[in-house]
Amino acid sequence: MEPVIIVLTILMVLVFITLIKTLQVVPQASAAVVERFGRYTRTLNPGLNIVVPFIDSIRNRIDLREQVLLFPPQQVTTRDNLVVNIDMVIYYQVTDARAATYEVTSYIEAIEQLTVTKLRNIIGGMDLERSLTSRDEISAALCGVLDAATGKWGIRVNRVELKGMEPPTSIRESVEQRMRAYRDKRAPVPEAERVREPEALPAEAEKRAALIRAETEREVAAIMSGGKEAARTAPLSHPHTDFPLARQPLREGDPRRIDRYRLTARLGQGGMGTVYLGHSPGERLVAVKVIQRELAADPTFRRRFAREISAARKVGGFHTASVVDADADGNPPWLVTEYIPGPSLHDVLSRHGALPVRTIQTLAIGIAEALEGIHQCGIVHRDLKPGNIILSGTGPRVIDFGIARALDGTAITRTDHVVGTRGFLAPEQLTGAPVTFATDLYAFGMVLCHAAGAVPADGESLDSALGLLPSHLYGIVTRCLDHDPASRPTPAEVIEQLADRRSSDEDWLPPLVRTLVDLHEQPAESAG
Repeated sequence: MEPVIIVLTILMVLVFITLIKTLQVVPQASAAVVERFGRYTRTLNPGLNIVVPFIDSIRNRIDLREQVLLFPPQQVTTRDNLVVNIDMVIYYQVTDARAATYEVTSYIEAIEQLTVTKLRNIIGGMDLERSLTSRDEISAALCGVLDAATGKWGIRVNRVELKGMEPPTSIRESVEQRMRAYRDKRAPVPEAERVREPEALPAEAEKRAALIRAETEREVAAIMSGGKEAARTAPLSHPHTDFPLARQPLREGDPRRIDRYRLTARLGQGGMGTVYLGHSPGERLVAVKVIQRELAADPTFRRRFAREISAARKVGGFHTASVVDADADGNPPWLVTEYIPGPSLHDVLSRHGALPVRTIQTLAIGIAEALEGIHQCGIVHRDLKPGNIILSGTGPRVIDFGIARALDGTAITRTDHVVGTRGFLAPEQLTGAPVTFATDLYAFGMVLCHAAGAVPADGESLDSALGLLPSHLYGIVTRCLDHDPASRPTPAEVIEQLADRRSSDEDWLPPLVRTLVDLHEQPAESAG
């Protein structure tokens, strides 16, 4: 009997082992890759699964939850040959267990090496100052590139966060020395001031507050009046508020009144005429454009101008300056539009350089909405550029629309003259081909390039500069700059593609630009 018992025991053990190998339990949020004779057959889902024992085998068990991949600090060289230490973390998730097992030897190592390579490419195109202030832009660019590259590995990269960016030691020491010198300069306090009676402190605080208010009022007065004397007497204790004046005083020979509108300052001058700040009889602030007398002497010009005024009156929307009055038969002809307080995009870029991602996002959608409204009225702007875009407190505004050409062929300038600004002209404008709505989309793409700092340097191609664009704008801008007008997107397509991205609750303007916008709004508030 003993041999029989031994045989039965062995059989029971074998049956037990077979049952164990037949039943496979996969935990929640996991997957198991099954091979049969070394070849992939299927992927086991969470729960109880049955496999063929001794024939099927589990090759790999994959965690499908979002995972965190920590990187050691990476040394990256900027465009100005300075080394920055970047510490970052990647949040990724396996979406295809089969691809993660067979498409790459080690997806973690592959993600790490790909991230380091792309990070060096991105930082290598930025100088130190921009790299330290563009974390969101760098993170978005890395996330877009990694997500596209790791898709075939069955990996989805959800977020890339930059934990820290350390500039070179010499730069940090220089900044610390300046800060210490500043604190040391302010540190000594007279002993008598430290032991003053408590009742003297409120009076001192009120005195300082009064001085600050007086200083602020003088600065605002300088901006409002545009006068040299006000600017000369205003204290210069805040260098960052030394913005260019929004308005310039009237010159000798400038008109003081156009029809019912009282002119008080110059806003700018272009090839067609001069724009003045005007006041309606009800003290509403308006922009009055007075046409040059040389152009006004041409009867053909006046007829075309009248037709284009009629077309421009139809343009409305949140992102344009509406036409409120005009006289094509005046001497000289003039046009009155809504006054938009705020700096031009050209002034902001000249002073502050490239804008952050969230600002470019709002700027792009606002300009696209303006172009959509202009094009619906049958008008091609033909001169879209940073100088014709105002950054107001309520968003970007496009000005000077409808003055270049309406699609009925009523060009305001001679037909053999190229209208537009070099650097923003579409290829068809340079070759004399027909101008269409797509012409404005080419200029729109160039405006976004300038706003993002993606402008080619001397000897550099435009394609190489486009690599500096935020990842979600690269595709749409590339389409806008296509030499074939038929391949460019419409404003509606631009809005549809960009509006899906969720924006944060932060102000769409950087703090310094917001200050500049607020200063431009001061004259409107005081004058109203």
